[in-house]
Amino acid sequence: MKTKTIQLFDFEELSEDAKEKALNRHNENNEHDYLSEDLNEYLSQLLTENKINSDDAKLYYSLGYCQGDGVCFEGNFEYQGVRFNVKHQGNYYHSNSVNIEMEDNEDSDDDLKNDLIEVISEKAEDNFKEVYKEICDKIEKSGYEIIDYEQSEEAFKELCDANEYTFRENGEIEN
Repeated sequence: MKTKTIQLFDFEELSEDAKEKALNRHNENNEHDYLSEDLNEYLSQLLTENKINSDDAKLYYSLGYCQGDGVCFEGNFEYQGVRFNVKHQGNYYHSNSVNIEMEDNEDSDDDLKNDLIEVISEKAEDNFKEVYKEICDKIEKSGYEIIDYEQSEEAFKELCDANEYTFRENGEIEN
């Protein structure tokens, strides 16, 4: 029988080259499973802050630093007393990849009242579209910040320390 002895290192004990290799390997395999929950929670918070009601908002995102990346969401929303339907369209996920439609208001026999409702509704629609884009931009920015942190050496070191990961001298993780 042969016995083989290998040296194992904590992340901090690795050479800079081995640290970089370990971090790159980790980032290549990281699917960002936590991201969806974090971004959906942030969407819910932003809808509440902007007094937008919805019980069926669905978030879509693509945050890979590529053309067409971004964030959008769809569903039925009520904002400033007006209902909106937002549907995703196309292959991209950004604030311009949706169709926003205002639901029709019931007509009354009073032309002045109808004109007033139309003006108020159009203003609410303009406001909703502006707030919608702002929410998408905030969620996108937050998503990239989360990804950047999770791919940082600092976050990887914390993960290694918490899980007591050890490494071979070349940066390969030892299970």
